[in-house]
Amino acid sequence: MQLTDYVNVLIKRWWVVALTLLAAAVAAYGVSKLLPQTFRAQAVYLAFANQADNGLNIVLRNSMNSYRELVLQPDVLDQISQQLGFDVSGERWMEDVNIQPRPDEQKIVIEVDAPTLDQSMAMADAVGARIVAEVNRINATLEGTARINVQQIQRARLVSISPNTRVNVLAGAILGLIVGVLLVFVLEYLDDTLKSSADVERFVGLTTIGAIPTVEK
Repeated sequence: MQLTDYVNVLIKRWWVVALTLLAAAVAAYGVSKLLPQTFRAQAVYLAFANQADNGLNIVLRNSMNSYRELVLQPDVLDQISQQLGFDVSGERWMEDVNIQPRPDEQKIVIEVDAPTLDQSMAMADAVGARIVAEVNRINATLEGTARINVQQIQRARLVSISPNTRVNVLAGAILGLIVGVLLVFVLEYLDDTLKSSADVERFVGLTTIGAIPTVEK
């Protein structure tokens, strides 16, 4: 088949592509509306040394993961949840709370997914406050003046809502378009009837001399 043949096939069965695209987009919209919404809140904390010291900065980078482990525990998250008055277990929060140490940026990013925005924001700020409290507790046991401090530089704010209906519908439409195009060529491949003089010429490899027209009574 030549390029024009492919184009003609698409033009002839354009309705198949259109229906498949529409069906996929509608299905994606329906699924997005049926799924429960999840709000993601993000809070950012800065970890820094209280004095310029290369050794202390190395300790800072190495300690950031330990700060994460001190808080990202079911029992600790359960305590935070109860303090906030949430009826959510620490085991459940383990799936929805994400603490990301970024040593190169000296930041700790906290992200929380929850069914309401207020809940996700409150939990993100509370988890960050617990990290600050744990760092202060460690500092209180140290001798000398060298300290590592953690402070909030961004209060919890909404960063995303899932499912994203617009993105899902667009993805569904693209998938429907691809499936529709493939379906058109499958149907064309399965259709072995000759419908025009061009089909006859292509099938037998000879030039059509004449054709008998259809006459309506």
